[in-house]
Amino acid sequence: MRRGARNDQRFTGLTILAATTGLVLFLPPLLTSANGGGTIAGVPLVAAYLFGAWLVVIALVAVLVRWLG
Repeated sequence: MRRGARNDQRFTGLTILAATTGLVLFLPPLLTSANGGGTIAGVPLVAAYLFGAWLVVIALVAVLVRWLG
């Protein structure tokens, strides 16, 4: 097996992991648990959770591309 093929397989596996993490973060049970009516610095908790989860997925993909790209 050539070295590039191994990196491609690793990149594909880690990309699937990033997508699965994003899927889990946006599942309805987690979203409804954040919909408690509280606020963080004046921002509704559900909005803060959505933007935080979005940020986590973007950061994970950025690290993945930087590390293996």
